[in-house]
Amino acid sequence: MDSTSTLQLIFYVVSPLATFLAVATAYLALSKQSRPLVLVYYEPADFGSAIDIVICNHGNGAARNIKFSEPIPVHCWGIEKPSDDISEDDFMSFIIPVLAPGKELRYDGGQYAGITSIIGDGKEISAKYKYKSPLKIQKEGIDVSILDIRHMKRMSARHSVRQNLSDAMTGTNDTIFARINKTLTTINQSLQAISKSKK
Repeated sequence: MDSTSTLQLIFYVVSPLATFLAVATAYLALSKQSRPLVLVYYEPADFGSAIDIVICNHGNGAARNIKFSEPIPVHCWGIEKPSDDISEDDFMSFIIPVLAPGKELRYDGGQYAGITSIIGDGKEISAKYKYKSPLKIQKEGIDVSILDIRHMKRMSARHSVRQNLSDAMTGTNDTIFARINKTLTTINQSLQAISKSKK
């Protein structure tokens, strides 16, 4: 066999192999890009000391029929100590039909002491779901999250402007607004009394 025939043989063998590897690499990359990524985590709420639990799809594909390895703790109230009303019967144990890419579901997780009494130093939870590959083949995926709020222990609990103003006017906090409000109420009552006495 001369050198030309050898080169042709190598070309016939290597060329399809290189094409196959290129196609396989492209498919794997596309498959990873179309896969969902379902994460579960706690996040400070927009008001007071409340903490939300968030279920979010950070991937690029829709996740369907999402099931969790165990019920997700919600409504675990208590700042300094856990509330007596915490019940595991209230925890989330339902199936989420679909969660589109970039979408999230947000629920009342509770407060620091209440949540810590359930998850301790961290709790592992798995999200199992179905999704479709680029070739529309149905596949199963599973993502693992660690529920942990220890990093929130020293975080400040700032209220919204609306909540602060409401607290100031209603006297929840001892502010100049609350004192003015009480003074105006007293003056109004005095004027009403004077008005009634003149009738």
